[in-house]
Amino acid sequence: MSAQKSSKHVENWPQESREAAELVAEQYGEPDEVTATQLVWHRPGPWKRIVATKVFYDHYFPAPHHDSIESVIDYRVPPEKFSDVAAFDGSVIVERTAGEVSARCHDEQANFLALNLMHDIVTGARSVEEARAY
Repeated sequence: MSAQKSSKHVENWPQESREAAELVAEQYGEPDEVTATQLVWHRPGPWKRIVATKVFYDHYFPAPHHDSIESVIDYRVPPEKFSDVAAFDGSVIVERTAGEVSARCHDEQANFLALNLMHDIVTGARSVEEARAY
């Protein structure tokens, strides 16, 4: 999606979420769904979906930034690991019924890292403390 088209979808969004959404659009093109408050891409690249939202959240781990891009994968987290995932990062969201895990951050690369570290925690490759330190 060109910056001009992207700006049309998000022109009234705050700069923080607008810029993040435009980066996704540059990577994956036109979203599959557009509303006044979110853009959704289905099956872009390695993801089940990406959702860019007008609303952003201030997040201070691992450094101050704004969360507005959610990247979703199919992944079943064993219930006994839910607390560990939550302790790692509140922006990693487990949807048990749907069999999904998502990461909401400021960009796709940060979401890749968060989900890879979540996987390390679930498989026992890293402790919560090791993942947070990484």
